[in-house]
Amino acid sequence: MRSLQRLSASQRSLLSLAVLGSAATLLTGCGGAPAGPTRYTVSGTVTYDKQPVPKGFITFSPDDTAGNKGPGGGAQIINGKFKTDIGKGVVGGPYTIQIVGYDGVPAKVEGEELKDGKPLFSTYMTTLTLPKGDSTQNFDIPKP
Repeated sequence: MRSLQRLSASQRSLLSLAVLGSAATLLTGCGGAPAGPTRYTVSGTVTYDKQPVPKGFITFSPDDTAGNKGPGGGAQIINGKFKTDIGKGVVGGPYTIQIVGYDGVPAKVEGEELKDGKPLFSTYMTTLTLPKGDSTQNFDIPKP
């Protein structure tokens, strides 16, 4: 077997490309579609007392008591708007939705830094049957 020093520059280049190509294949897997069911994007708005929620998070949890065994999803709420990342949304069917919202003004309360600000409301929960397709869902959280 010839050592690397005896290979010509073009042979070393080809060998390097082959090694890099093999490494890239191993790191990315076989390619193709991601495993699991098709997930759909959910986007929309979140308001509190008819005003956009400045910061927050919305979580979509499958309602397994209603037969939904699919994955959950979630998204940040920024200036009253949210959108799940492509491939990280929902599969459709019955879901429990949980929403937390903040005033968006960084604060310090009892020594704890609140980068998203103070909570606007207690965690809001509701249920909804989502379609098997991309959808827009709007949530208006009423003031108590």
